[in-house]
Amino acid sequence: MKYLDLVELINEKPAYTKAGVKLGDFGAVMSDVIDGKCQVVFSEFYTGKDIADIMVNEEDLKVHDSVPKDRYPKK
Repeated sequence: MKYLDLVELINEKPAYTKAGVKLGDFGAVMSDVIDGKCQVVFSEFYTGKDIADIMVNEEDLKVHDSVPKDRYPKK
C-alpha cells in the first residue's frame, strides 16, 4: 500500500467501530505501512466529510483502483 491508495475496510474490529468506521467503508491511505499498519482517512461518500483518521492493520484493507459501481451508496 502506498500514499493515497483507495482502500476498503474488509474486517471489522472494535477500535474501527468505535472510531465510526464500518465494514465496507472506503478511505485513502495517508502513510506508509509501519509495523503492519497505515494511517487511513475514511470519508462520507458523497460529501467528502471525514468520518475518521485512524491507524488500520494492513490485512484489514483491500486496495481498489476505483470504487466499484455496485458499491456506490444510495443518495
